[in-house]
Amino acid sequence: MRAALLLLALGTAAQAGPYPYDGLYRPDADWAEGWDCQSVGIDGGALAVRGGQFFGVENTCTLSNPTQIRDMDATLYDATCTGEGMTSTERLMLMRLPDGLAVIRDGSVAQLRRCD
Repeated sequence: MRAALLLLALGTAAQAGPYPYDGLYRPDADWAEGWDCQSVGIDGGALAVRGGQFFGVENTCTLSNPTQIRDMDATLYDATCTGEGMTSTERLMLMRLPDGLAVIRDGSVAQLRRCD
């Protein structure tokens, strides 16, 4: 019984570790070449994933209930987003790309390039 509880605790601790998509990003488009990759959350600055939160332009989403997508380097989250005085909930998928990240929402896909 103790061994089972220890394995359960270790498994839970491993899942609670670092978030796999943490980093700074910018849109992967010619028009975003001048984004500074330092000022997080403002137009022309970086977008960030940090510790279970996605920081967009003038909004922040708290990511919860991660669900790994089978046979893909992707995770589906419940997102609670705040910005411009409003709060909304949505499903948001993060998927690793060779040079960055895809942010997939209902009806849209944004490709982000990792800031180096």
